[in-house]
Amino acid sequence: MYQNGFTYILCLYVTLIGIITIVGATNIYVSKLQMEKQLQNHYLATTLTNLSISNNISRIKAEQKTFTEKHNSAVLWYNWAGSTEDDIRYETFIELSNGYTLKQNVFWDIKLQKFAFY
Repeated sequence: MYQNGFTYILCLYVTLIGIITIVGATNIYVSKLQMEKQLQNHYLATTLTNLSISNNISRIKAEQKTFTEKHNSAVLWYNWAGSTEDDIRYETFIELSNGYTLKQNVFWDIKLQKFAFY
C-alpha cells in the first residue's frame, strides 16, 4: 500500500477533534458541578437564616445593634442597619463551614409583624 502525507494529517486532525471534544465535555461537567454546589450553599445559608430569625425575634424587636448566632458549623452575624416608624432593618452575614458567605437584608415590619428579605 502506498503511503502519503495526507492520511497522516487526516489522522492527526481526527485525533485532535476527539481530544477537544472530550476536554470540552469535561469542562462543561465541572462547571455544572460547581454551579450545583453554589446553589446548594445558597439554599443552606437561606434556610439557616430562616431558622435563626424565629429564635431572634425578641432581639430584633428590641433593636439590639449586633449579635451573633451559631448553627452547627455556620455562623450568623446580625448588624443593625437602621429603623423607621414602619420597619427595622438588619444586614445578616452567614458563613458556612466550607467558606461560603451570604449577605441578606432582613426587614421586620412593625405594623404587620412579619419579616421580609431583600
